[in-house]
Amino acid sequence: MKVKQLLLGTVAGIGLVGSGMGIASAATYIQRSNALIQYSSSSLRTVNNSHVHFVKANSNYAWSKNPSGADTIKSASGTKWAFETKYLLPTTHAALGKSSHDMTNPQAATYAGKYLFVLYAPHNTVGRGFVVRYDTNELNKMSFNATQNALLTKRPSGIKVGPQFTVGHGQSLAYDQKHHSLWMWRDRADMKPTATSTIQKISSSKLKPDKAIKFSMNNRGAMVPAGHNLTFDRSGHAYWWGISGGKVKIYRGVFGKRTVKVSLTKQLLAKRTGTHEQAMGYNPHNGRLYLVSDDSIQTLPARKTYGRGSLKPGDIKYTRFHSGREFESMTFDKSGHAMLLTNRNPELMRSTSRY
Repeated sequence: MKVKQLLLGTVAGIGLVGSGMGIASAATYIQRSNALIQYSSSSLRTVNNSHVHFVKANSNYAWSKNPSGADTIKSASGTKWAFETKYLLPTTHAALGKSSHDMTNPQAATYAGKYLFVLYAPHNTVGRGFVVRYDTNELNKMSFNATQNALLTKRPSGIKVGPQFTVGHGQSLAYDQKHHSLWMWRDRADMKPTATSTIQKISSSKLKPDKAIKFSMNNRGAMVPAGHNLTFDRSGHAYWWGISGGKVKIYRGVFGKRTVKVSLTKQLLAKRTGTHEQAMGYNPHNGRLYLVSDDSIQTLPARKTYGRGSLKPGDIKYTRFHSGREFESMTFDKSGHAMLLTNRNPELMRSTSRY
């Protein structure tokens, strides 16, 4: 669906609430009109992506085979794909000496120029977390020990640690390259659906929200919850995916200055990748969306989701892994290589090929 179509229907009323996030100067705009473009069930079609496998998440995720060095994750079936350790991320339980800044549970990572932004959601501060900005020019020169030790100082070189704020589950930090802005959902930590949704814009310098938009979605009276993952295409359109009625639904939206407009893509996917909708990525080099579950990824061309949709089963690629690890998020570097954030121990892994 084109931008003009997404922007049809001016919002009837917008409210403004003062700093409701415990962060000074961050305003929350309340959108009173329905953010979702209405659709009929007859307008939806299902793509039979039968080659996609459902992978059940482990009750106890595996650790890296080499926690203090380089590791590799290779595909077991489907389209061949492999990842190798690019950055071993810090594992300190108290960055800058603060117990509230435990860095052992990263949930999302995204690139913006030379910076790598990682969202952390400590287990001991449920629903609250923080963003760390890494200067990759500096990170490329640093060993794991050097990075770890740098965070014991008050002003680590090349690393900026942001303040705590409400992040919910925290798995949706994404960069909109078109509008040079960072966004993420403020969902529930347990990811239960809510009648209202909040999207928050994160300052890339202050590493905290500088505004939020609160809105609701329903289709012909039926509540539609927002997502828990997020990515952006080259035109600045937001995407996220979820499961409804056992099928995969992909949403496409525009985040404005004070309002949100969302449309459901008209083609559903018959098969999901796994237990958890861990992440969504977009590769600007090939225009493809990546739907990520643990050890299981399917990818499809974003442009074929426009309008009525023209996706065919052959457009969808699938890769299965057997690492047993938790796949937290996926972003892409300047060359179009995938960057996979995994945990136990936290690391960012780079694909050996573009896919």
